Amino acid sequence: MARETFHTYCALCISRCGCLATVEDGRLVSVAPDPGHPTGRAICIKAKAAPELAAHRERLTMPLLRTRPKGDPDPGWQPIGWDEALALAGRHLRAAGPEGTAFAVATPSGTAVADSFGWIHRLAHVWGSPNLVFATENCNWHRDFSPALTWGGGLGMPDYANTGTILLWGSNPSATWLAHAERIRAAQQRGAKLVVVDPRKSGLANGADVWLAVKPGTDAALALGLIHLLLSEGGADLDFLRWHSDAFSPAPDGPGTVLERLAEHASAWPPERVADVTGIAEDALRQVADLLGTAKPVSLYTWTGTCQQEQATAATRAINLLYALTGSLGQPGGNRWFAKARLNDIAAFDQVAPEVRARTLGIEERPFGPPSRGWITTRDLFGAIVSEQRYPIRALVAFGGNFLVSKPATRHTEEALAKLDFFVQTELFETPSARWADLLLPASSCWEREGLQGGFMVDESAEAHVQLRPAVARPPGEARADTAIVFGLARTLGLSDAFFGGDPEAGLAHILAPSGLDAASLRTQRRGLAAPNLGSEPPVPRITLWSETLARLGGGALPIWRPPAADPALPFTLTCGKTVAYCHSQFRQIDSLRKRQPEPVAELAPDVAMARGVASGGAIVVRTATGEVHYRAEINLKLAAGTVWAHYGWWHDVRSVNYNAAMDGERFDAVSGSNALRGVSCDVRPG
Repeated sequence: MARETFHTYCALCISRCGCLATVEDGRLVSVAPDPGHPTGRAICIKAKAAPELAAHRERLTMPLLRTRPKGDPDPGWQPIGWDEALALAGRHLRAAGPEGTAFAVATPSGTAVADSFGWIHRLAHVWGSPNLVFATENCNWHRDFSPALTWGGGLGMPDYANTGTILLWGSNPSATWLAHAERIRAAQQRGAKLVVVDPRKSGLANGADVWLAVKPGTDAALALGLIHLLLSEGGADLDFLRWHSDAFSPAPDGPGTVLERLAEHASAWPPERVADVTGIAEDALRQVADLLGTAKPVSLYTWTGTCQQEQATAATRAINLLYALTGSLGQPGGNRWFAKARLNDIAAFDQVAPEVRARTLGIEERPFGPPSRGWITTRDLFGAIVSEQRYPIRALVAFGGNFLVSKPATRHTEEALAKLDFFVQTELFETPSARWADLLLPASSCWEREGLQGGFMVDESAEAHVQLRPAVARPPGEARADTAIVFGLARTLGLSDAFFGGDPEAGLAHILAPSGLDAASLRTQRRGLAAPNLGSEPPVPRITLWSETLARLGGGALPIWRPPAADPALPFTLTCGKTVAYCHSQFRQIDSLRKRQPEPVAELAPDVAMARGVASGGAIVVRTATGEVHYRAEINLKLAAGTVWAHYGWWHDVRSVNYNAAMDGERFDAVSGSNALRGVSCDVRPG
């Protein structure tokens, strides 16, 4: 029996943990950490369960064609060959036309689609489609793009090795990014302080110097209160602001400077008011403000906890302003943009004509949000399919992205999926969304295909690291890599010239060309190499405290928190978060993971459980204004008062355990389109 161990990395989530994959006769048998890799000091249970994923009995193994009407629980799948499948897709896409074709892609942060993410965009852009559904509005927009409203770029990465205080706000790396969690623990061991803002005390929050148990949905109020304390108690770095911001410029709408207007604006949030709104004690607020003002430099990381809110832009903008006041942006120990390998971008954003982008759904309502890059919401897509108000959309091409479970309910979901002339879905398994497809294509897992990672997003040396991950196992049946499927669709659409003559190897060489590395050397050095040609770390950007852009949009030049409408029938606050066993709607088929977390759970703050007479282990129903979800109850003593923290992503019975089915797809942030998935009014009853 041939046995071999490969240096690789796990591509199942954004942590990209370096690992050692052991294979016997083409079959993956184990995955272990690779301590010599920049992100290889630990792996999670999902990576350890990879052999089960690769060999799972329910994996798709060949292209399948629908033979029964849409909406039938059984699509009547009929196996067909790849040539027939691609030719069929080509005919339907040509009939729909570029504008009549929408694309969809799963998140590269929480799935393995990152290997093909740029190629999928290239296909959409070269074909001429204005619309691509992506989870950015609920995932990374407020980390990677909305900070541009304040300092012209993304959030950057914390320089954990040199930081004085780490501020984690709506981010739990213990469950989502092990490489960051390990760096944070190391920083604490050398004396760095840790502040965690999260309604639930878990993971790193258990060892934090201060845990702020914020009421879900009140993050903007908390940030404004901390801004007030920093400015009123002398904690802001005025010299930094003088050189790097508009703080001392005249305020555009009246007397005084921008900084004076910010101080006046934030003074409406004294500690007693912040405590009343957020549920955080005044002394904890003052303790955090003191750390931010004295234990510098400060580093910040925030993720989905702050973006999945109806006031997501206001919240992240207020947090960014607070961070700007610390004077740490772009400084050693603060948030930096580490130099990365120079790589060619193959996503082809530059090939999208202005008149095509002007046709993107939602761009008139949200011109500074995701539609500016062609990324649309399922709400806008499904509404457009049904109404045909701007133009008819007849075809949908999706690579992963189980939107029936991972996106909130909209008025038109099933009607739109039924109305599409053609829907092709690429997947590992049949999902609730895939059951609406006309053509279902089998994808290889990340263990069965090659993948390139340029930069490992955790520190300076890791960002310079480039690795070409090998295919370590055989794919099941006729499953293909997403990139191979993209190249096949490009060929059938007559787009091979834009895809390097239909040669993926030539495309890979093009990507690597500026880096000083080539595929041959990376295939020899499987653990990866430091790129000799790096981009430069940018200087400290100009910080805009007063946003005329947001003022024109009606959101306020300075961030404003507006209390949600109270509903006496829904007295508690519902939120959600990731767990270690699963990622979004994935992996619940895996037996070892299901044993660890066999059913969906809703954790209740003690006051919620007492008010409704619920005991741990009991069946409950969580109700919102939109719908109901069934859970097993757990009482959590480390949960903000009045809060229900629930699992999401379950779909073995999509109508009764689907968290997103109880979310209102019509409630969203006006700038970004981010859905109100957290901070939602709810009630609980025994079920």
